[in-house]
Amino acid sequence: MAFPGVRRLRRFTRALVAQVWQGLVAAGAIHFASETARVNAHLLDAPPPGHPERLRPDLPLTAVERALQREFDPAG
Repeated sequence: MAFPGVRRLRRFTRALVAQVWQGLVAAGAIHFASETARVNAHLLDAPPPGHPERLRPDLPLTAVERALQREFDPAG
């Protein structure tokens, strides 16, 4: 035997490596989940059909709605 604490050192090293490995697995899962979400993301111009806040193209915007539209969408 080289020195008395070699078994403890091995156990500690294995436990440390296991914890680092689990951290890397979790970080990778977060990274790839965000990449998947970004690829599958699509922009909506309007709420989906049947949504309670659906757009009514037949009604003109109120003065407040027009002001908000100019504030949030200068091109529109």
